[in-house]
Amino acid sequence: MGSRFWGKCAAPLLFASVLGCGYSNDTQPPAPGSSGSTSMGGGAGSGGAVSCEATQPGVAPLHLLTRFQYDNAVRDLFGDTSRPARAFPPENEADGYRTNAAANPANPLLVENYLIAAETVAARAAAGVAELAPCAEGGDQAACGYAFIGSFASRAFRRPASEEELMPLMKLFDAGLSKGYATGIELVIQAVLQSPQFLYRVEALKSATPETGAIALGSYELANRLAFTLWGSVPDAELMAAAASGTLVTAKDVEREARRLVESSKARDIVRDFSEQWLMLSRLEGAARDGTTLEPTVLAGSLKGSLAAFLDDAYFGASSSFDNVFTSPKVWFDQAMAPLYGAGEPQSGFEARTMDDPRSGLLSQPALLTLLSHSSQTAPVLRGVFVRERILCLEVPPPPPDVNVNPPDPDPNATTRERFRQHTEQAACSACHKLIDGIGFGFERYDQLGRYRATENGLDVDESGSVIGSEEAGLDGDFVGVAELSSRIAVSPRARDCLATHWYRYSFGRRETAEDQCSLDQLKQRFAASAGNLKELLVGLTLTDSFLYRPAITEAP
Repeated sequence: MGSRFWGKCAAPLLFASVLGCGYSNDTQPPAPGSSGSTSMGGGAGSGGAVSCEATQPGVAPLHLLTRFQYDNAVRDLFGDTSRPARAFPPENEADGYRTNAAANPANPLLVENYLIAAETVAARAAAGVAELAPCAEGGDQAACGYAFIGSFASRAFRRPASEEELMPLMKLFDAGLSKGYATGIELVIQAVLQSPQFLYRVEALKSATPETGAIALGSYELANRLAFTLWGSVPDAELMAAAASGTLVTAKDVEREARRLVESSKARDIVRDFSEQWLMLSRLEGAARDGTTLEPTVLAGSLKGSLAAFLDDAYFGASSSFDNVFTSPKVWFDQAMAPLYGAGEPQSGFEARTMDDPRSGLLSQPALLTLLSHSSQTAPVLRGVFVRERILCLEVPPPPPDVNVNPPDPDPNATTRERFRQHTEQAACSACHKLIDGIGFGFERYDQLGRYRATENGLDVDESGSVIGSEEAGLDGDFVGVAELSSRIAVSPRARDCLATHWYRYSFGRRETAEDQCSLDQLKQRFAASAGNLKELLVGLTLTDSFLYRPAITEAP
């Protein structure tokens, strides 16, 4: 019975509306004028000197919903928790994130999956039509259907649907009504879930403000950006009401709603999605490690759940701070994982434990240490590269093409440090590996499962390390062990700014360019002024020029 609309509009060209092959901006509210630049002046951003006195947003590409966002939207529109987007082709990763808009255009396979998901979700939703689109017995079913269409389309499009968009949906409902009220509703849902107005996050192309040349986003656009930035889903009724009433216009309005959204449980979902990509946790799937009889899938599930609980506490617990991410002694365990680390088993779920062995924040979490290991040995190179690139935003050049990158074989008569010494002894490797291994060797107290150890192969473990080339006095220099390294990172402006940069890339779906420097500086400075409060970091994303505005589009001559 499916409503297969893609035949009319070329499948890869999703921007052409399935509801008429043309997108209309006519229903968008007029531009509210400048909502006030939040620019805090120049700062420690990347690139050359840029004046931040005028509003300067970065580019604003069209974004297809990610699988995470699609599933959340289906959940919030229908109460459907089946997560149909898990069957979609995985997003391409760019700069470490699957949210990159340019790396994830529509393709025929994805469009086919949209069709299958729309049919499946619509059938489930129509089975509960009495609650979804109630109509009194003997009532006017056409009137009931039209009322549902107006409400549902506006919720799915995240703005009032236009007459041009509603008319085809009403005709489709009428065609289905001959087979029953539920059938008409089902066909409408199928069409809406395949429409670009639902699948894309679109900001209308309004006129630039005369003061800045930038385009101040309208109320519905701001509601849309707020919901997807802080929840990864569609706006709720309160956000839509604020947009409709004209109380979502200024930066202060945005901040008010952002603070409300951050306090919702849905904000925890966005932190988990970001963290899974920032920390590359998908690479734990199927990872086998010596030293445990747990199945790889069970081990990966427990480790990821443990780290998610740790970060959930770091962001939303009593001490929501950057410092706490790197200094908290807590580790969360479930019943499968606890015996492996000598921790008391919890009654159910994950429970926090303070270990007898030293733990200091993120870098000593079992999930991360296991991820950054090989199956039968630790991986100083992986651990060093991770800290430099993901924690400190110091890029590491790739190895020369003729260099063997395989780790040395385990040796029962040597420590890992001794076996990896060749890296710094070979001329082709030494320059980079002094930067990498000096950090990685500081993790040697933790084995391939993140368990603490005093010896390796009966030999004392040397956990001394060094940070080189960070250009930050408080970071560079020798250290002993993860705890000392973590204590430096906890107070490091570079590390704090790096986390803000990663959130910026994830949230805006692209790597920053020169046009983003002012917005990124705004975010970094707000985060610093809050003493590293992680909730303030999330709110700060919504108060940048790149969030509140989009650049003007100049027509080609």
